[in-house]
Amino acid sequence: KFSFFTGQPSTLRLASIATTEARIAGANLYEISRKNPGALGVFATALGDLTVAIAGVSEKGAKQCGFEVVTAEAEAADRHPAGMPGTSKMWVKLIFNKVNQELIGGAVRGGPSAGELINAISALIQNRMRATDIAIFQIGTHPAVTASPIAYQLVNAAEMALKLMKS
Repeated sequence: KFSFFTGQPSTLRLASIATTEARIAGANLYEISRKNPGALGVFATALGDLTVAIAGVSEKGAKQCGFEVVTAEAEAADRHPAGMPGTSKMWVKLIFNKVNQELIGGAVRGGPSAGELINAISALIQNRMRATDIAIFQIGTHPAVTASPIAYQLVNAAEMALKLMKS
């Protein structure tokens, strides 16, 4: 296994990584050419009503790899209006490479929907999305299942990071 970020050997051992590697190997057996981009690292866990998830590199890990980083956070209800039954506060932290604005890491804390949001963050990292791309990321929202479009944590954290990159 090798790191998506550095190309160096990776110690990550997750079923999700093994599944991806198996899909790539299986596709390549049938001449559907797929390349392994490396281990990204996407984790999620839940304890009661709290879900915590991370993708990519942490702020500390990014600095250890030599990245100059900009981080930004956003917090809002995961449904709208916030008074709806079953609503949780959802906090998002995004970590960007300051040199090229690429998203290299993210963390989410909140209710059950945090697990799916971290998968979206993983897709953004794997596709090397930049803060400017995420700030205009087109989202589908519905009061019963997502944050408000004006409070959408992923987009708002990207906007905050862009502001920090300019200063």
